[in-house]
Amino acid sequence: MHDTLLFERHGAVGQPPPDLVRPVLEELVAKLGFERALVAAVEPNPPSLSGIASANISDQLAETFRIGLTENPTVILSAMEEGKPVLVADVVRDGRISEEVRAMCVQFGMYCLAVVPLIPASSILLVSKEHPITDAEVSDLLPYAGRLIAVLAERGVARPESEERAVEGEWLWWMVNTVQDPVLLTDERNDLVLMNTQASRLFQIGSEDSLGKRRAIELNNFLLSATLSSIALAGGPEPGRDLSLVDPIEGGELLYEVICHPATNLRTGDQGMISLLKDVSDLRRAGEQLSRSLEGLRATGEEVQFERDRLSLILTNVADPIVVTNAAGEITLMNAPAERLLPATSDTHVGGWRTIHLANEAKLSSFLVPLKLTPDRMRYGEIQMVDPDTGEVLTMGTTATAVRDELGELSSAVCVLHDLTKIRELEQRRVEQQLFESEKQAAVGRLAATLAHEINNPLEAIKNSLELLESHAGESDVAATIRSARFLGIARKETDRLSGIIRQVLGFYRQTVVAEPTQVNRVLEEAIELLERQLRQSGVTVHSDLAADLPLVPTPADQLKQVVLNLLINAQDAMPKGGTVHVTTRLSRETDTEFLAGRYVLIQVRDTGSGISEEDLPFIFDPFFSTKRETKGTGLGLWVSQTIAQDHGGQIKVQSRQGRGTTFTVALPPVAA
Repeated sequence: MHDTLLFERHGAVGQPPPDLVRPVLEELVAKLGFERALVAAVEPNPPSLSGIASANISDQLAETFRIGLTENPTVILSAMEEGKPVLVADVVRDGRISEEVRAMCVQFGMYCLAVVPLIPASSILLVSKEHPITDAEVSDLLPYAGRLIAVLAERGVARPESEERAVEGEWLWWMVNTVQDPVLLTDERNDLVLMNTQASRLFQIGSEDSLGKRRAIELNNFLLSATLSSIALAGGPEPGRDLSLVDPIEGGELLYEVICHPATNLRTGDQGMISLLKDVSDLRRAGEQLSRSLEGLRATGEEVQFERDRLSLILTNVADPIVVTNAAGEITLMNAPAERLLPATSDTHVGGWRTIHLANEAKLSSFLVPLKLTPDRMRYGEIQMVDPDTGEVLTMGTTATAVRDELGELSSAVCVLHDLTKIRELEQRRVEQQLFESEKQAAVGRLAATLAHEINNPLEAIKNSLELLESHAGESDVAATIRSARFLGIARKETDRLSGIIRQVLGFYRQTVVAEPTQVNRVLEEAIELLERQLRQSGVTVHSDLAADLPLVPTPADQLKQVVLNLLINAQDAMPKGGTVHVTTRLSRETDTEFLAGRYVLIQVRDTGSGISEEDLPFIFDPFFSTKRETKGTGLGLWVSQTIAQDHGGQIKVQSRQGRGTTFTVALPPVAA
């Protein structure tokens, strides 16, 4: 009889106060999401279950819960006899539920049930939800079932020793089922002897299981048996052995770590194996994911290192300075050309180069400030820096590119600097050259106007004379003949004058080279004598030191005199307040390295005037170049003098310092050379 067996195994005890049980039920409902919960205890006379306490059920209704224990099989009796929770997906349609139990559950609004036996306390726990309860939800429920057993057992009535052992077994069963991992006991043939609820989900086939679930559980039993046999053949337990099983519900792969320990039944001597299956599926997946992530990070790190090395190689081989700054304008990266101009982070030196470096950095930081204040992506401009090695001022063309984050804020800036100093110098020289060419064209214009004026005068005279001759063409007296002769004389004279002007112009553009031996000292004395009165009136004194026995030179006397006169007149113009001119002659020596190799007669004219500036010195021999703008000099004297010297194998050199005077040296080869 079911009721007889029930009381033989568990007996009946007095009911505890509901206030001791209700808090556990209310906590269970609140934390696990069950709708209702009820605890009922076994009553001996007559054998029945009566309600003790409930949650979300009124006390009056809970006290009416009473189910008689008869021989008719019910879900409640099955749960108490088997000692395992029983799930009821639909109270109304489930054939395992008697009409008495069905009516009572409908009255309490409990349609989807879980019947949990509290065997050590001779009680049951009924919980319900709107949807069928799962095995996982039952596993979450087991700790609360243990607490209820502890509360109900406080009623404790003395039991015989055999019953105490049974109670201990029940307590052990609850303890094992509280563990979330599968725990099982197998015999020497690897057949399952005992298992907890978690293990039964994997290895125990139910009568209502589908064909697919049965196949999965059969495969799990085979895999478990093979693993346990492998462990037995290895000669002892092997903690950490992996075991792959099939999820009977979802069909996916489950990975467990099998921890085994041998066990012996001391009463019968049977050998067995206790196995704990630790679910490491998520851990293994996480490990694999972590491994893949690490591999990805490693590959990314290698790629980043490769790009960094390539960037470093590019920066190293770029000739222009490149600087990278952060949002605060602090330098974070620069190549070698930039390190020469800007301070390194490890530079602690004060003064000297450090001061120049800091000044250059301040100018660069000032240039980058507008990038923070405006949304511009790029900025172009020029900044003046100082070369720490030479102290030279450098004009650096700077291109700054802003690197902004997703919010548009400046995170860093990349600056490329290009030295424009040489370009600016070339541009300045080009402008100066253009200016010089303009001045030359103006001088040519003035010369052309002067020539036109000079030529126009004799032409007008010739024209007038011819007109007068034409007007007296019919006259034959003596007076007319005299007048005609006079007009013809005027025309011939003006024609000769015009011819002379033309010869002078032709001589200016096309010098005729004539070699004529000349004594240098005699030409110098004549030139000085010609200008002596003029020089004396200007307050200029001439001192001459002429070497004796000089060889003749191949320059005609009139051309050489023209050269000397040009030099003396220039010396006079350079000393408007008076001064001294030293004229010397001598033969060249080996120490005169400024001239080409050979033997020369040197004529030197040195004054104590204002000198020539460094800017004008390279251009003084150019035609139409003149420093006498206020006196309207033509700029042709030195050019003609140099042409005469070069046409006769000689040279002219000049040495001058502004405010220290000027020295012209004419070198002419001897006639023998």
